[in-house]
Amino acid sequence: MQGTYNVKRVPDKRDIANALREIGGYLDLSESNQFKARAYLNAARQIESVQMSMADFVSSGAIRSTPGIGKGIAPVIVELVEKGRSPYLEELRATYPPGILGLIEVPGLSIKKIRTLHDELGISSIEQLEEACRKNKLVSLPGFGVRTQQKLIEGIEFTKKHEASFLLSAAVRIAEELVAGLRELDGVENVALAGTVRRRLEVASDIVFCLSGPEPADLLQQVRGLALLSDPEDLDGGSIRARVAGGPPVVVHACTTAEFPTVLFLETGSDPFVRAVVERGSEQGFTLLRDGLRKRGRKVALSDEAAVFEKLDLPFVPPELRESGQLPSSRTRMKLVNREDLLGTFHVHSTYSDGKNSLTEMFGAARDRAFQYVGISDHSPTASYAGGLTESRLAQQQAEVESLRDQFKPMRIFKGTEADILADGGIDYDNATLAGRFDFVVASIHSRFKMEKDEMTERIVKALSNPFVTFLGHMTGRKLLSRDGYHADFDRVFDAAAENGVMIEINGDPHRLDIDWRLIPRALSRGVRFSIHPDAHSISNYNYLENGTWVARKAGLPPEMIFNTKPVEEVEEYLAERKARAVKGTKA
Repeated sequence: MQGTYNVKRVPDKRDIANALREIGGYLDLSESNQFKARAYLNAARQIESVQMSMADFVSSGAIRSTPGIGKGIAPVIVELVEKGRSPYLEELRATYPPGILGLIEVPGLSIKKIRTLHDELGISSIEQLEEACRKNKLVSLPGFGVRTQQKLIEGIEFTKKHEASFLLSAAVRIAEELVAGLRELDGVENVALAGTVRRRLEVASDIVFCLSGPEPADLLQQVRGLALLSDPEDLDGGSIRARVAGGPPVVVHACTTAEFPTVLFLETGSDPFVRAVVERGSEQGFTLLRDGLRKRGRKVALSDEAAVFEKLDLPFVPPELRESGQLPSSRTRMKLVNREDLLGTFHVHSTYSDGKNSLTEMFGAARDRAFQYVGISDHSPTASYAGGLTESRLAQQQAEVESLRDQFKPMRIFKGTEADILADGGIDYDNATLAGRFDFVVASIHSRFKMEKDEMTERIVKALSNPFVTFLGHMTGRKLLSRDGYHADFDRVFDAAAENGVMIEINGDPHRLDIDWRLIPRALSRGVRFSIHPDAHSISNYNYLENGTWVARKAGLPPEMIFNTKPVEEVEEYLAERKARAVKGTKA
């Protein structure tokens, strides 16, 4: 975490949030500053949802009316925006050893344990922690032991495995900033994103761009001077690798405009897909190289990347589908779901549980996005850590929902819950409550992730047999770059979902992107349907629907395979009929 704030350019909300989060991390290490630490961490989350530049945020006075940013934190933000630095942050950095906040990234290592490790053993980095674990130094510390030490070794290995990886959403944000700068270069004619980010893999190790213009060398010289980039180094073949604050390395390939279609195709990848296309071309007498497409030695004119496919008698393959070496037939036409296809959504939280915005604010933001419908789904009682709703709180929440219906017409508001799947496969509301209170139910696991595979499978399968369950939430339980998913026989899960008519959620939270797109074809083969949800805990989290479409597109899903592309009348009818069958079945 330390050093992620970049002072070489105008700070944006990501920079400010990172700085506040770093301050909060240092304060968290001091037992006397827990409340203050939480205040800074909350302020970082608030900054990330701001919809204006940080300069405007400060100058307009919006900083003074933003919840969670009090009199103590506001001056720190102003200093960061106006001066590019914070003396308070620099003072904290000088107090603690460099690298100590990196320990937060190790799964299973709490702030309290980090404090103990530092105070008892002087540990202030992942490298020192690993050495101490290997030398068996942790077993005698209070709150540790042999089992904890082994879990930390596994956590360190997980962290090191992913230390050069970044969430796709973060890479996309940085790429969008860079695209704007690259398009301003003198003489540039084409700018395009390539590589794994263009293919929308869920984690990225670099961000790749292709540029074209009459003078590629001049373009690269200008790239070297971009304020967003640092430490540029030349690569072979007219390319540059550089660094960007808080993100993965950036690689820029420059070429002439005539070469651009083939360079973009080759740099988008993947390697198996490119090899398959090159072999296909070779069978037809074509040679595909960076400098263009040739047939029997003569160069073939290409207007754009799509022309590469056209000349080889292939349909254009969207970048998201270029992971394997399997090529489509010439008759295949691909229509993948887009964010604009989603007419509404479910899995939305409010301040009644662990959301950051009120019902009125969440419904207003949904209406502003022109949703035809929205489904509120605050947590159930077992999720007490997330403010799960007891029966009395549920009654209060639903009374407020009813009072707001007319205000937000014609948008339809559906009442639901994200109910916990208990350890035995039960649902965390009885059938009477499920029948009487909700239009839909998202069933999710939030505890006991380490069950054995067979036990976890039985747990999920049993939950899917509950007739009131509409959606299976974040199915594998993974947290990208921080936690592997739990183990289950997912083919059995898909069979149970299909048998019981339960849809599987595609969760757009950038840390989840769950269900894994690689599993979707197996579910499709069994007749399972899907719905894209944001798992929204704030107004800005509605943007996670875009992330959800990335997952769906990588799995090749068209709009008709996604439940929330349906119009409100169809959705309302389906939910009402499903609930009526469930009620009838439980009374039989």
